[in-house]
Parts: sequence; structure tokens; C-alpha cells
Amino acid sequence: MLKRLSPQEARTRLGILTQQASNTQPNLAQKLTALSKWIKDKKDGLLTSKPYVLDLLTEIILDVELWLILSAFSPEDRQELYASENFSVTEQYWFDVLFPRWINDQDPKFPTWKREVMNGNFKREDESILRDLTREIEGRGGSYLWKHLLDLSMATDLLASGQQEATLCVQLTTLSEPYLTEKRQSWEATLQYWDILWGLLVSYNPMGDALTLRLAEDILRCSDAPTANGYNLVTNL
Repeated sequence: MLKRLSPQEARTRLGILTQQASNTQPNLAQKLTALSKWIKDKKDGLLTSKPYVLDLLTEIILDVELWLILSAFSPEDRQELYASENFSVTEQYWFDVLFPRWINDQDPKFPTWKREVMNGNFKREDESILRDLTREIEGRGGSYLWKHLLDLSMATDLLASGQQEATLCVQLTTLSEPYLTEKRQSWEATLQYWDILWGLLVSYNPMGDALTLRLAEDILRCSDAPTANGYNLVTNL
């Protein structure tokens, strides 16, 4: 778990990063400015009572700090750093591909999720199963990554990669197949918007037997053998 920044720490570090990015990374500076405005008029006590707001800001701030370092490296030096610091395949995919895309894109969901998170309407109700699932994936030699931005902007509960190192964007749902059509259409449209090649939508029964084992097996199988059309649906677990 990341150590959650205090409201004052978040404000200070957002300001510093905005200054650092202003000359060379205008799109990033714009995003950071928007986040600063998001919390500008909120009292510290209010923000402290909203853990998802501070968790999201902490995650973005730490990712930006690292990404600014990585962006100054040559591809060769970046790969050396990844190797020396044991970056997983999923971490590399985040910093090389998806996070830069978010930085440089307007992100049509940005205004909506800022409002929803601040209003307390964002809750990771699947956090318990995600923790169990990621332990299972890691125990089988795969890698994973959670990011609030993946969930909020890219319809992805976690990134996962197996032995073949193809990174899969996975979304979990308890909706059963008769009710999945609209969910699947929205999910596919979001992945297509972000030019994501491989995705997996998993419909599962939260009361099913050996649930995390079966979920991990399906996720790793789809990661190791991605289909030509890129997007898969697994149902009736």
C-alpha cells in the first residue's frame, strides 16, 4: 500500500510537478493544474475524510515523479533501470504505454470521475477479491498492477501478464450474461478509445467455488494466448 499523502503534501507536490512540467510537458502540466484546482477550495479536514481522493492523488503524484525521470532516459537506459529495479512487465506497460497516453489525452471521463470521486461515489467494492486474485496470479509466475486511473479512465480493474508477457487489461463484473451487452459495448469502446490491444471482461459469481483460482487461470490463459480480435469475454464462473 502506498503511504497516503496529506492534503497539504498533495498540494505542494502538485505545484512543484506543475512547474517542472510547464516548459517541456504542457499536456502533463494541464492535467496537474486541473487536479490542483480540483482540491484548491476544499478544506484539509474534508479531504482527509475522503480517502479515495487522497489515494488517487498520491498515486498520480508518485507516478508523475517517476515518469518525469523515465522520460529523460534513452530507451536503453530505461530498460537498464527496469532490469535493475525489477520492474514487472505490467509496470513497464503502464509507464511506457498507458500512463503517457493518459497524460497526453484529454480523457473524456476526467471531468466525470473527478466529480464522482469527490462526491464519494467511487468505491472499490471488489478490492478484497482483487487482493486474493493478484496473490494467485503472482504465485503462478504472473505479474499484475492496480491503478485508480486504470479503473476510472480505462475500464480496467487490473493489468495482468503471464509467462508470455502479453499485458491484458482485465475488468471484473458480477453481471450475468443476459445483462452484459451494454456493459460489454461500453467496455470495448473504452479500450478501443485508448488503443488497448488486449482486454478481458470476466463475469463471475462471487459465491462460486475456488473463485480466485479459476479467475487467475482464465486471466493467465488469455494473457498467454491473446486472440486476434484482442478482446475476450469469460462468463459463468
